[in-house]
Amino acid sequence: MNLVMILIALVLFAAPGYAAVWTDSNQWSAEWENRYSTWVKSEWNRYFFSRRLLPNGQSNPYYGLRVDCADAVYSMRLIFAYEHRLPFVIKDPTYSGSRISNKMNRWDRQREIERVRSFLLYIHETTSTRSLPGDTYPVAISRKTIRSGGILATTDVNHHSWTIKEILPIGVPYLVYNSVVGSHSGFTMQERKSWPNANWVFEGNYSSSSGAGFRHWRPVSSLGRPVWEVPGYSTEQFQIPLQKWTKTLQSRLATQQEEDDEMITRLVDNVCVGFKDRVSYVNEALSYKRQYPSCMSYEAFDIYSSPSRDERIFDDLMLLRRSYKDILQRNGGRDLSAEQKAALTKIFPYISQSTASEARQMPVQNITEDSVCVVNYLGSRSMDMAEFKRRLFLGWLSNNPNERGEYRWGVLRGPSDHARYCPSWGGWSPNL
Repeated sequence: MNLVMILIALVLFAAPGYAAVWTDSNQWSAEWENRYSTWVKSEWNRYFFSRRLLPNGQSNPYYGLRVDCADAVYSMRLIFAYEHRLPFVIKDPTYSGSRISNKMNRWDRQREIERVRSFLLYIHETTSTRSLPGDTYPVAISRKTIRSGGILATTDVNHHSWTIKEILPIGVPYLVYNSVVGSHSGFTMQERKSWPNANWVFEGNYSSSSGAGFRHWRPVSSLGRPVWEVPGYSTEQFQIPLQKWTKTLQSRLATQQEEDDEMITRLVDNVCVGFKDRVSYVNEALSYKRQYPSCMSYEAFDIYSSPSRDERIFDDLMLLRRSYKDILQRNGGRDLSAEQKAALTKIFPYISQSTASEARQMPVQNITEDSVCVVNYLGSRSMDMAEFKRRLFLGWLSNNPNERGEYRWGVLRGPSDHARYCPSWGGWSPNL
């Protein structure tokens, strides 16, 4: 009998306790929100999940996590909460009235950092851009409310979101984000120092009920309450005419004026980042296609197609063109350098004409001393931003992931016989 009792005791004492993901010893407050904002501005970047080592030389505990746009948003808040022993609580989108928090104990047998990674993966699987409105609220227009650590989201039509790393002194958001990911996707996120197209952000619903616009995290006490009851809730950003939304917000958020040459440099850099990122996501699709050469399923097509991403590059090029044209009309480009003028003339050779007319007349653009953003694609091939713009505006760049690389990059005109044969779930082409 004594031996049986001893064995039972050993089993009981050896069994793991009901460990939370982490134990919170602090509570969110205005001071912690400020510290969170400071942390995002200094620590959060596109390499957060792709760097193997931290700046202090230690191994990165979050290395190798693949995140889409909503995953990045939730991860940013969750990781800060974990590292500073704060609660992380959101609505459970799978069960009405329930919540998900760091007090979950389903990963008892793992070490703490392993529990955190498992919790992150669980959040990635459970949440999406559709759950963000229940965990956030729209904010007023000021640098105190639209700041590092906040969120910019679209409506359900385009189901996309960005994290706000910083609001630059010129009133422009520095956004870190990602798109849909698959098994062949990398770990590096994307970034931009520019405004997304407001028409795309608010497509289908420009109102405070859209879940779109600039938002911040709800306090735990406000989860499940009507959004208009959340402290700090504001409809101010929805009172502006949509066609003036970007200019109005930038002017309200700016603390200094952006010079013409600085603006052109920033806008060219944004297009270049999008161009280079396209190489990565097209290569991911081609890698998947080599492994699975048959027609893609809906799920794979959704991951590896690029209509929204191509449209965003197009929007950035259109913004660059409008800005350059406005500068020329305003002051003849007197503050632009000779190098900038030469590069812009190469990209937009018929700037005084319509975009459609320019696209029809623009000749093939070879790489010259005036080229900017020369990028390698499909192995040894290369082109500059001007030639990329020409093919994009002509509608030659395919966003269909069933296409070969030559069709994705406009070397060959599609659709190919294989792409015609395979089912397709949407696409995009420029509307000039």
